[in-house]
Amino acid sequence: MRIHQDWFYALILCILAALPRLCYLELAEFKLDEANHYRMAYELTRGSWQWVGSVSSVGISKPPLFVWALALPLAVTRDPRVVTGFLGVLASLSTGGFYLLLRRFWGRKTAFGAALLFAFNPQAVLYARKLFTADLLPPLCVLFLYAGLNFLEASVDAEPVRWGIGKWAALTAFAFALLLLTTFSPLILAPAVFLLFWERRHDLAWRDWGGAFTAFILPFVPYWVTLAPVLLFAARDGLVEQVAAETTIAELPPIADWLLSWLLGTACPEHWISLSGGLAVALLVSSGVGCVWLLWKARTRSWARFFVMWLLGAPLVFLLAPIAHYAHYLIVLCPLLFVLPAIPIDLLDRKSLALGWAGLAGMVGIAIGYVGIWIGMMQAVTLGVEGYGTPLGYWREAAETARMLARQYSAAEVLVLVPGDQPWDEKAAVLDALLGNQPHRVVNGYTTVVYPSHPAIFVIASEVDASLTYPCTQELANGIASPYGDTYHYRLWQPDAENASACVAALMPAEEYWASGTALLGYGVADVQSRELLAPGSSRQFILYWEVRNGPLNEDVHWFNHLEDETGQRWAQFDGVGWPASRWKPQDRILWHFDMTLASEAAPPPYRWRIGQYTYPAMEGIPVVDAAGNPVDSAILLPLP
Repeated sequence: MRIHQDWFYALILCILAALPRLCYLELAEFKLDEANHYRMAYELTRGSWQWVGSVSSVGISKPPLFVWALALPLAVTRDPRVVTGFLGVLASLSTGGFYLLLRRFWGRKTAFGAALLFAFNPQAVLYARKLFTADLLPPLCVLFLYAGLNFLEASVDAEPVRWGIGKWAALTAFAFALLLLTTFSPLILAPAVFLLFWERRHDLAWRDWGGAFTAFILPFVPYWVTLAPVLLFAARDGLVEQVAAETTIAELPPIADWLLSWLLGTACPEHWISLSGGLAVALLVSSGVGCVWLLWKARTRSWARFFVMWLLGAPLVFLLAPIAHYAHYLIVLCPLLFVLPAIPIDLLDRKSLALGWAGLAGMVGIAIGYVGIWIGMMQAVTLGVEGYGTPLGYWREAAETARMLARQYSAAEVLVLVPGDQPWDEKAAVLDALLGNQPHRVVNGYTTVVYPSHPAIFVIASEVDASLTYPCTQELANGIASPYGDTYHYRLWQPDAENASACVAALMPAEEYWASGTALLGYGVADVQSRELLAPGSSRQFILYWEVRNGPLNEDVHWFNHLEDETGQRWAQFDGVGWPASRWKPQDRILWHFDMTLASEAAPPPYRWRIGQYTYPAMEGIPVVDAAGNPVDSAILLPLP
C-alpha cells in the first residue's frame, strides 16, 4: 500500500511540474542556439544523419545526443511548441522519479518537499522550456542518480534474476556517458563518478571494470571518429591553443551568487527585508542546515558521500579549472541541489509529526513564492525584458504567415529580408529553421534585394530598408516581430506585374557580362543631384543591378568597386559578395546597395566607377566577356550619373 502511495505522490509531482513547463509555450525562449538545434534535428528526420551536434562556446562541436532526442518529436510534427514541450515532459517525469529515489533515504515529507522545489523552481522551469542542450541534463541526472545509488547498494553475489554489481557499474558508466553525449558541462561530475567506483573498488572483478569502461567509451566512438579530422586540422593550425588562450580567465567565477540564484530561481534580492528577501533567507538557512547534516552523514554513509561529491565537487571544479564558466553549467546540480533545503523537514519530523508538517508547509510556501517569481518573469517577457530572447510565438507567427501567404498567392518561394544572412545572424537562422520545407531563401536586407523570375512572398524585417521593394511589390500584411515593437512587412513580388520594374527605373542602364554567368543591367548613386555631392570626403550609397545567368556556383564571387579620377588614381573602394553564388538561381535579378566614401585628399571630380569580379578565397580575377562569351577585359568603367 505504501508503495502505491509513493507512486501516487510521484504522479502528483509530475502533474505539478508539467504545469509551468507546458503552459504558454508561445512564450518559450527561442534564440540562435534553439534554432540551430531545431534545424539539425529536422535535417536528421529528413535522412541527414550526423554524429556531431551544435558548435560549443569553445568552437568544438558538441556530441549529438540532444539533436537525436529532438528528432523524436520532430519525426511526428514540425510544431516547435511540441518539440519544446517534449523537453518539458521529460523534466516533469524526472520530478516524479526524483521523489521515488529520495524515498530510499527520507520520509515522504522530505522527499516531497525536495521534488516540489524542483517542480516549481523558476530556473529549473526556464531550462526545461527551450531547445538548449543543457535542458536534457536534469532527466539524465535522475537516470545517473538512479544508476549510481543502485551501484552503491548492489550485491556482489546477486541472484540470477537480479542485477549484480557489474551490470550496475556498466549502467552508471553509460548514464555518465549520456550526460557527456549531450554537452560538455557534466565533466564537473567526474569526481562523483570517481567516488562511486572508489567506494566499490574491492567488489569489482576485472570483467566488471572492463564492462563499465566499454559502456562508457562505446557511445563516443562515432563522435570522436567524426571529430578527429577537425581536431587534427585545428591542432595543425594552432587553433586549439588559440581557443584555450581565449577561454582562460583571471577572475574566479561567482559560484556563491550562481548557487544562490539557482536556489532562489532568480537573482539575489536587492532588499533582504522583503518577501523575496524572506524567501532567500529561508532557503539559505534550510540549505545550510541540510549541507551540514549531509556532511555529517558522509562520515558513515556512502550514498551521502556521493551526494556531497556531486554537490560540492562541481563548484570545486569551477574554482580549479582555468577556463571560462557560465551559470548554466550548474544545471548538472539539478535536481539534487533541492535536497539541501528539504533535509531539515526530516530533522523536524523526527522531533514530532507537527513539526514535520510545519517544515513541509514551509517548502510549500517557498514553492508558492517560486510560482509568484515565475508569473512575474512571464509577465516581463510579454512586455520585453533584457536578456530574454524573442519568444517562440513571434517567430512561429512570422513563419506561418509567410507559409499561408505563399499558398494563397501561389508563390514559388519565400524571400526573407533580415539584418544579415549568415548562420550566426539570429533572425536569419531562426526563420530559416522554422520555414523548413517551405521553399525559401534568406537575404541580407541591409545590402541586397533579390527579385526572382517567379512570384515570391517578401518577409521584410523592420530593421532593414524596405523602400527598395515598395514600388515594385504589393503590400499584403504587417506582423509584430517581438515585444520590443519590431515588425515584419509581407509583400508580394510578381515579375510580370506592370510595376515590376519600378524599383530600378531610376538606374542608369548597362549591358555588361562576366564569365561567372552574371550580367550588369543597371547602376546608380543614391541622391546624386549635383557634382558637389561627390566631392572629396563625401559618402554616398552606390547601387548595382545585375542578373544571374548561371547558378548556383561552388565558389563565391566577389565584386570590387573603385572610384578613380581621370588619371586612374583610386580614391575609394568597396569589395563585397552582393548575393552569395551558392544561392544563385538562373534569372534572379539582384539589387545591391553599399556605401563608398571618397578620401578627403581625393582629387576634384569627375570620377569614374571601375567594377570587376574575382573568386574568393582564391582571389582569381573573373574576366569581362562579350555576348558570345569571349574574354574582353578584366573590369569595366562606368561614368557616374
